[in-house]
Amino acid sequence: MSRLCLPLAFLLAVVVRPVRADDDTPAAAKTRKLLKEKIAVDFKDLRLEDCLDEIKEQVKGLKIVLDTKGGVSRNQTITFAAKDKTVEDVLDGMFKKNGLGYIVISKKNNAYDGLVQIKQGPERGYEKGKEPK
Repeated sequence: MSRLCLPLAFLLAVVVRPVRADDDTPAAAKTRKLLKEKIAVDFKDLRLEDCLDEIKEQVKGLKIVLDTKGGVSRNQTITFAAKDKTVEDVLDGMFKKNGLGYIVISKKNNAYDGLVQIKQGPERGYEKGKEPK
């Protein structure tokens, strides 16, 4: 019986181990660095998709996907201005009054790994429950 308990305990420790924010894939870690870059924006009643395109032009390599199935409209208008702010601060400012949030997708062997997903909700960079402590 004791010979079985040790391998079983090890297996449970490996299988049940929660995913932590510091377990980012390399692509997600790279994206989080891009979110720290400073940009300037001035959006006046501009479509969300156009706002994000402008941000992507300023931050080369940043990839963003909209969760349209989850209720995010690419045609939603945004009015927001910021100068010398990080992309994180800009996204937060754009989204807080519109009920939107964003996460960095961090899943190995996933086509969306490393992308920023815009979605309904309060998330800011991490999925709910997976934020760093």
